Amino acid sequence: MAGLKDEARVARKKRITPFLGIGAIVVIVAAVVVYAKRDRDDEPKANYTIAPVSRGDIVQAVNTTGQLTPLISVEVSSQISGLVTEVNVDFNSIVKKGQVLARIDPATYEQRVTQAEADLAAAEASSTLVKLSAKRLKDLREKDLVTQADYDTVEAQLEQARATLLTRRAALENAKLDRSRCILTSPIDGIVIFRQVEVGKTVVSSFSAPTLFVIAQDLSKMRIIAPISEVDVWAAHPGQAVTFTVDAIPDRTFNGRLTQIRNPYTPSEKQTAQTAQQSTITNFDGVIEVDNADLLLRPSLTANVSIVVSKTEGALRIPNGALRVQIPQDPASPHPAPPAVPPDSVDTSVVYRLPGGNRNAMPEPVLVKLGITDNISTQVLAGLKEGDTVITGIPSRIEIPQRRGLF
Repeated sequence: MAGLKDEARVARKKRITPFLGIGAIVVIVAAVVVYAKRDRDDEPKANYTIAPVSRGDIVQAVNTTGQLTPLISVEVSSQISGLVTEVNVDFNSIVKKGQVLARIDPATYEQRVTQAEADLAAAEASSTLVKLSAKRLKDLREKDLVTQADYDTVEAQLEQARATLLTRRAALENAKLDRSRCILTSPIDGIVIFRQVEVGKTVVSSFSAPTLFVIAQDLSKMRIIAPISEVDVWAAHPGQAVTFTVDAIPDRTFNGRLTQIRNPYTPSEKQTAQTAQQSTITNFDGVIEVDNADLLLRPSLTANVSIVVSKTEGALRIPNGALRVQIPQDPASPHPAPPAVPPDSVDTSVVYRLPGGNRNAMPEPVLVKLGITDNISTQVLAGLKEGDTVITGIPSRIEIPQRRGLF
């Protein structure tokens, strides 16, 4: 009976043993697959940002801001003091040359004219009397009836009377001139863009004449006065085209032309020492003339100006980010070393190209010759062709993890 049981146990082991071998093989294969998959998950994936080499227009410009002003504007001031009795124009009033803008009470100046006329009349009477006396003494002197001293005295009185007469006439003319200044008129045809006077206001003219009106001659022609930094002034020249925008009309670009670059005032050594710590950048005023035939632009608007220094149409270009990419070189790395940039070359740089545009391909360093830039893209003169793919950034560092064992 015991022998039969042993035989049955041996038979069961023979049937189970093949299944155990198959199970072990399955476990080993599964472990290898999991291990390989884990290794593939641990492999670094290329994390580059890329861009194609394309063609397009590049405009190199000097950017600045300035204010729109009329091409010609005239300040109307008062040279006399007095009470304003009449104002005939307002902001945006169209005026003609000689048109009355305002009046100042003339009563005081009319009285001065009357006084000057009276003084002149008295001077004329006195002069006439002295002339008659001089004529009589001259006849008597010829007959030797008066002394030479008496005759000389009368001659001196005659000259004094003539001088007094000239003074009184000048005073009268001055009084009449002041009276005429009570009427303020427009010196040009134009439009009133500033007014600072009301009826009943007293105008006080002392050392400087107060500005009451500003008249722009023609708003169809305007100008922009924009500061140009000393860093950029070398690239700006009169005659260059200018584009600009204003915040009031953001969807339109206007055109102008740079007509003048004004040299800044250079202060004395003492003033320079006082202002040395206030500003270290010198600005040159650029004068830009603008055609405003449709009268959309208005004085004092802020203009965002671009002075076109150079322009290339259909240029081969790359994003400027490609010029800043640097892939660290490891002695054990298979990446080729970038070519050396000549030390005195400012128009060459190294960029990294991906063969076939494949992110996982080995980047190739390429020495390129550069042209103009608009601070977004740069022209490529040599080293790349249209359709090439270049690396424009490495957002995060790629680290290769250590390979781990199976168990």
